[in-house]
Amino acid sequence: MTKAPVPLNERPRSGPYSGLNANSARRFLTKQFEQAGLEDCEVEALDLVMAATGLSRTELITQGTEFVSPEAFDVLQDYSTRRLSGEPVDHILGWRDFFGRRFAVNSDVLSPRQETEEVLAKGLEMIAEIAAPKVLDLGTGSGAIIVTILCEHENAIGTATDISNKALSIAGENARGHCVANRLSLLKSDWFSHVSGRYDLIISNPPYIDSRAMGLLPNEVAKFDPALALHGGEDGLDPYRLIAARAQDYLVPNGALVLEIGFDQGNAVTALLTKNRWREVQLFHDIFGQHRIMAARSPS
Repeated sequence: MTKAPVPLNERPRSGPYSGLNANSARRFLTKQFEQAGLEDCEVEALDLVMAATGLSRTELITQGTEFVSPEAFDVLQDYSTRRLSGEPVDHILGWRDFFGRRFAVNSDVLSPRQETEEVLAKGLEMIAEIAAPKVLDLGTGSGAIIVTILCEHENAIGTATDISNKALSIAGENARGHCVANRLSLLKSDWFSHVSGRYDLIISNPPYIDSRAMGLLPNEVAKFDPALALHGGEDGLDPYRLIAARAQDYLVPNGALVLEIGFDQGNAVTALLTKNRWREVQLFHDIFGQHRIMAARSPS
């Protein structure tokens, strides 16, 4: 019978007496996370060990057999406790990678997801031929979408709105970190309440979880993500009703609208856009085969 590993809080923290080097720490955390029923255990353990030790992937190969320092041991113990309590890894580390760039995140914003990269890519596609497009990002959160658009399209000018001052602060931090703050205006606004002007593209990943599903969210989401960025009203469609009805007033002729939607909301959002006379309404799958991306052109 394999002997169970000694928990971190029962080990001496100093040098070799902890019995952990960087590689064995990674294996230890992976096992802990697996036993707790977490997903992506190996990836998460690797990210946490690299952050705690300061070692890169390459350095783990060349230096991974060296015993962890007492300081790194303490950090690993803290990371392990927090992850096992349900706190997401990106909150623990304070960042999330998105579209090849690193973005600051915390409990005030949703972490950008892989599916949202495809929403972003569709937005970039729809302004690719415009020399200096003006882009409005509604409910920007971390700012990952608008900051990435400004990084990818060097002549684009952006406006990002959010109702949360804390979210706008994180978005500003990310804009400065990626050197696009001079092309981005951050605006506290309840959707269009303080928006003016017209844009070539309006893009948004709005809250879209309905009231019933909000009560069924896993602890990792319900406890650590802001409800304001999740709950889309009783049926999850309140933001889409508002955007479908009003976004056309803020778009140039033939302007583009790109939205992230819930996997089961394609028909409903299509109907809302069609009802409001949007043109070229199209629904796209994400890499997992789910309806996730909605695109349309402003009414004529």
